[in-house]
Amino acid sequence: MIEEVTVVIVTFQSDHIIKKTLEKLSEKINVIIVENSNRIDFKKKVEKLSKNITCILTGENKGYGKANNIGINSSKTDYILILNPDTFIDQSIILKLLTRLKQDKKIGAISTETLDRKNKVSKDYYYSLFSQLKKKNIVTSEGLIEVDFFLGHMFLSKKSILQEAGLFDENFFLNHEETDLLKRIKKKNYKICIEKNVFAKHLKGSSGNPKKKFEIDLCFKWHYYWGYIYYLKKHYGFIVGFSVFLCLLFHNILRLFYFFVKGEREKNKLVYFSILGLINSIFAKKSSYRPKIE
Repeated sequence: MIEEVTVVIVTFQSDHIIKKTLEKLSEKINVIIVENSNRIDFKKKVEKLSKNITCILTGENKGYGKANNIGINSSKTDYILILNPDTFIDQSIILKLLTRLKQDKKIGAISTETLDRKNKVSKDYYYSLFSQLKKKNIVTSEGLIEVDFFLGHMFLSKKSILQEAGLFDENFFLNHEETDLLKRIKKKNYKICIEKNVFAKHLKGSSGNPKKKFEIDLCFKWHYYWGYIYYLKKHYGFIVGFSVFLCLLFHNILRLFYFFVKGEREKNKLVYFSILGLINSIFAKKSSYRPKIE
C-alpha cells in the first residue's frame, strides 16, 4: 500500500535536516524532493540515499507553492503526502491516513496531531470565524475530527482532488498557501480532517539554514503578511482585506516605534518587513521579496 503514495518535500538550503526526515520514511515509498535552487551537489547527495528518491532542481527559488506543484505534477501515484523538511512521520502513520482516505471518499485532505520539539502537543488545526464545525467540535468514534484548515507541514490527499481544487496558488511565495488550498478543497464539498491521537513531529521553523535564520525570518514576516491580506481579498473581498490591513498596519506601526525606542534593531527590522508585506499586498503587488541567501 505504501507504494501508492508519493511524498513531496520542498527544500531550500535544508541540508542540515533533510537526511533525518528521509530516514523516518520507508525505502519503499516514492519521494520527490523539489529543491529551490540549481545545486547539483545536493541532488546527488539525496538521491544516493534511496533508489526511490528523485530530486528536481528548479534552478531558482520559485517558492513553496510552485515547487509543490512541480512535485505533484511529476508524481505517478494516486496519493500525495505533502511534507516539510522539518517534519518527521513514521510509515505506520502514513498507512493509517491512507486507509482513512480509502474508507471515506469525502475526505479531501487529512493530517495528524502535532508534537513540537519538546514533544508537547501543538494544536495546529483551526476553524473559520463563523464555522459550524467549531460549534460541533466532535471527535467521532473512529477518532476523526473535521476542521476548516490545518498547518500544512504534513498532510495526505488524493492527487486527483488536489488537481480538482487547482493545486497550490502560485501567487503565494511562502505562508497561507496551504490554507488557501484547503479552503478550495472544502468548496469542492470534501472534508478536511485530523486523525486524533496520532502524531507527527514538527520542528517548526527549522527547514532553512540555521546560519541564515535572521534573513529567513525577514522573508517569513514579509510573506506572512503579504499572504494573509492576499488570502482575505481572494476569498472575502477587498473591503474585508482592507479593514484587516488597516488594523494590522496600525498595530505594526505601534510595534515599530516601540522597538525603535527600546533600541531592539532586529525586532524593529522584522516589524518593518511585516509592514512592507502588508503594503505590497493591499496594493496588489506581487509577492516579490526573496531571501538574500546564496
